[in-house]
Amino acid sequence: MITSIDLLQHNELFGSLTEEELSRLAPLCSDFVAIEDSVVFTEGRMASHLYIVKEGKVALQRAIRVPHGRNSRRTTVTLCYPGDIVGWSALAEPYKYTLSAVAWETSRLISIDSKMLRKALDSDIETGYKVMKSLSAIMSRRLKHTTESLIGELERFLAGARAYNG
Repeated sequence: MITSIDLLQHNELFGSLTEEELSRLAPLCSDFVAIEDSVVFTEGRMASHLYIVKEGKVALQRAIRVPHGRNSRRTTVTLCYPGDIVGWSALAEPYKYTLSAVAWETSRLISIDSKMLRKALDSDIETGYKVMKSLSAIMSRRLKHTTESLIGELERFLAGARAYNG
């Protein structure tokens, strides 16, 4: 159990909650250490926990199969830093991780059981609303970042193709 709500206050998901609201969620939290290059969770699996990065970095990755290849390789979509959440799929149906999380370096995380968190948010509608509002902002920001990255890659590809055909 996390004894201080300070750890919850300074992150993107729970930062808008009052001390009273945070104190009700603190018992759901536990410490988790991920050694460098260890898998925190795997895409496609049931999202059993939500994590908050306390120290270190966690890479969100997707398995990509190379055309005509037998094996897939991991591609890093983004890096998460202290205060960031990973595993937001734990709060959104169908409760399956959409990416894998891998420790970029040895990292300390807060682990929150997703079923217990959803139950707590369901029982306190005001707190649940604040958390889901924060979650939608996180998802929007990450989607924007991913879209900008894809557009940048497409522009570089097209510029290379024009130069090649040139």
